[in-house]
Amino acid sequence: MFRTISLRSLYVLVALVSLCFTTSYAQQRFSAGPRIGLNLSNYWGNADDLRFKPGVNAGVFLSYSSLNHFGISADVLYSQRGAKYETPVVKFTQRVNYLEIPVVARYYLTLNGDFRPNIFVGPSLGIKLNARRVNGDPAAYNADNTNDFRDLDLGATGGFQLNWRTGNRQHFLIDARYTLGLSEVQTNLPKVWGARNNLQNSTISLSLGYAFGVGPEFRSRYSR
Repeated sequence: MFRTISLRSLYVLVALVSLCFTTSYAQQRFSAGPRIGLNLSNYWGNADDLRFKPGVNAGVFLSYSSLNHFGISADVLYSQRGAKYETPVVKFTQRVNYLEIPVVARYYLTLNGDFRPNIFVGPSLGIKLNARRVNGDPAAYNADNTNDFRDLDLGATGGFQLNWRTGNRQHFLIDARYTLGLSEVQTNLPKVWGARNNLQNSTISLSLGYAFGVGPEFRSRYSR
């Protein structure tokens, strides 16, 4: 009798331990949330006398991660770009604002756990919203010059992300990336910075995000 009770107790204990491990490694496939950060933008190419300009990036993201190393995510962001132009005689700031939509494939360095860093790469589409040249001298040329820039900017982006679990189906994200435009940004003559060509967007971004689980959780087949 005691042996039967002991065996039953052992079975119950094994079942509870198995359940705990299974629960610990339940994974959230879909997540979404806000993101906000800093852009440092300039231009690549024939960019003499151009300097980095700080700006803001902010928006939302949707992410999918499989029960292995791979995932995919998409963002919709308001992204401030442009550059500072400085010569001994002329100084001004060129601001160009975009609606940015990057879609990237992710590779997670860990299969599960509370910390899941990942690297990513993919295309990024910039849709021009507006542009303005701003001079420090109010009496100088300050005007909207949206028509001097192309409406679309297709680029490539890549970087890394640090991802911490902070609660039930919630994660805190730190995202660092570099985005390079693949086409000329200017469209009309005369050019904004004089007679030059081969200027592509070049942007370093650092942002913070917070992810909330969306939909059901799924069980991972991996365990300790």
